[in-house]
Amino acid sequence: MKQLIYTLVLGIVLISCSTLEDKNEQLNYAFIISYSDTVTVGGVVGTTEKTFEKGAVFSGIDDGGPTIRIRIAEHTKRNEDCPNSWCYQEFLEVPRELLKRID
Repeated sequence: MKQLIYTLVLGIVLISCSTLEDKNEQLNYAFIISYSDTVTVGGVVGTTEKTFEKGAVFSGIDDGGPTIRIRIAEHTKRNEDCPNSWCYQEFLEVPRELLKRID
């Protein structure tokens, strides 16, 4: 009987773990309208206003909240020792109503 209970608990844990991993899968999203936001570019400039045009496609993660986290810059070695004055922003939280999922 104990072995059956342990097997069931292990099965439930494995299923729930695989579900969490699927939720964090990176998918492609396109802007349905132009969107502007302030992003950190690092260096002397610091921050700048960036506009994302309608139809621009980015990879992102949808965690089910009010925003979708998109990748706006690739990670490089320069960005590993943050925070420092040369760090830049790699991700941006965008309201979900401004994006559509692309398969």
